[in-house]
Parts: sequence; C-alpha cells; structure tokens
Amino acid sequence: MIKAALAISLAIIVIISAITYLSYTASRRVYVIYIATTTSIRDSGILDVVIPLFEEYMVKQGYSVDVRYSAVGSGQAIEMGRRGDVDIVIAHAPALERRFIDEGYGLCRKIFAYNFFILVGPRDDPLNISNTPSIQEAFRRIFNAGIEGNAKFISRGDNSGTNLKEMEIWGLAGIDPRIASNRWYIESGKGMGDTLLIAENLNGYTLTDTATWLRFKDKLPHLKVLVEASRELLNVYSVIIVRNAGSIDVAMEFLRFLIGEGQKVIGDYGVKEYGQPIFKPISSADSMVLQWIKGMNIDFGPSC
Repeated sequence: MIKAALAISLAIIVIISAITYLSYTASRRVYVIYIATTTSIRDSGILDVVIPLFEEYMVKQGYSVDVRYSAVGSGQAIEMGRRGDVDIVIAHAPALERRFIDEGYGLCRKIFAYNFFILVGPRDDPLNISNTPSIQEAFRRIFNAGIEGNAKFISRGDNSGTNLKEMEIWGLAGIDPRIASNRWYIESGKGMGDTLLIAENLNGYTLTDTATWLRFKDKLPHLKVLVEASRELLNVYSVIIVRNAGSIDVAMEFLRFLIGEGQKVIGDYGVKEYGQPIFKPISSADSMVLQWIKGMNIDFGPSC
C-alpha cells in the first residue's frame, strides 16, 4: 500500500515537472524571422537600429524574437521571397514588387519610407550636367561623351532597384548603353557602396540613392551630386510580407512596428550625423510626394 502511494506520488511529481518544463520551454520559445533587404538599406545602417528596438518591443509583449537579414539587390530579395527563403522582403523596385504581389507570393505590401535617386559624377562637372533640364538629358550627355571616350558610367548591373531605375532612365532617353558601350559603360555587379567607390576611382558617373551617398560621401572626394530630387527620381521603400512566411504573425508585428513606432526612428536616423534624415518616413511625406506616389501608381497591393 505504501509502495503504491509512493509510486503515485512520484508519478504526480513527474507529471507536474513535465508540465512545468513544457510551460517554461513554450514561454522561452524564440521566434526567428528572416528578411531579404536591399544593399542600400543595409549600407545605411538603419536596420541595425530598428531591429534591436523591435526585438526589445516584442520582449515587452512577452515574445522572444530574433530578426535576421540578408542584403542583396531588390531583384534578388524578391526571388528569395518567391522561393520562400524569407518571411519579409524590403525592396525599392515597384515593378518587380507588383509582379510579386500579382503572382500571389506577397500577402500584403506597405510603403514605409522614401528618399531620392541622385546622379553623381566628377566634381568639376566637365559635361555641365548640373545645368541639364532633366535626368534624361543628363544621361544623353554622358552617353555622347562616353562613346567618344570622354566619360565613364558605372552601373550596378545587378537587377537591383537602383539598376532598374537607371535602365528606366536610359529607356526614357532613347538609349541602350550596352549596344555601344565602347568600354565607357561598366557594370560593377556590386552593391551601391562598392559601385560608388568604383565611380570615385574612375572619376565616373553613377546613379545612387541619397542614403548611401550620405554614408559614403566622405570617401568620395572627387564626386559630387549633379542631379537630385525630382518626380522621376523618387525612391520608395516597401515592406512585403511573404504569403508563406514561417512566422507570419511575428512578421506582421515587424511591419506594424515599421509603419508605427518605427516611423520616428526612421525620421531621426541620420539627422545628428548628416544634418538630415537618411530616409524620410512615409507618415510625414509632404503633399507633393504623396501626389507623385499616387500619380505614379506605386502604392499598390493588399493593405496590411
């Protein structure tokens, strides 16, 4: 009788211990989410500020979250989302993003920030690019000088958002730079920071974004901004939740943080160091920018 009672007591202790352990394990579960982002976002350093704040925010909500990211061009980031390698895609290539959404890979999409593409080139501006009436005319001048051996243009050539914008501008200028390259048109196949450094070394021209320019300009003494902010050069950054995300609820929390509390973080980032934000939060976009976004039909996709 005593042995039976002891056996029952031990069984109860084992069960209670198991329940306690399982409860503890569940409460300590770490939710891992994976992000594919652009190199311009990586090079800006903004994610290294936003991610720890988000993880801290989630701890207060009772969740342990580990956010990991890979930085590639927008085209590659979207391919990673298509393969299901990541839970979230951050990109700045609206045409590719639209296709991703239309094909059913993206659950929802939200613009969270913007800045502008800019054309940078030799500080002495030998082609008088800074006085051209449009970005298309600037590209035509570079092309004409390039085929004569008097200019070099460094393209990323990597299907990134910046590379796609560059090719769009060449198209609007009526030029295919690859046809008559004559070694003046160079495809780096690298991220934005490395491409800027190549342009610096060759005293050439390249299309970049304001965020990467601000981060790298101290390393680029021979370059300066020649063409800047305009409707054609608007650069919007979107966050897309992948439909088959492994941790979709946590991924959605990251998106909500980015378009909620994260907006102030984005707006403050860079002000102390550069005197201006590297990215402008969409929540504080002026009416003209919002009109441009509407007119260009780039605020699309299911709302999150």
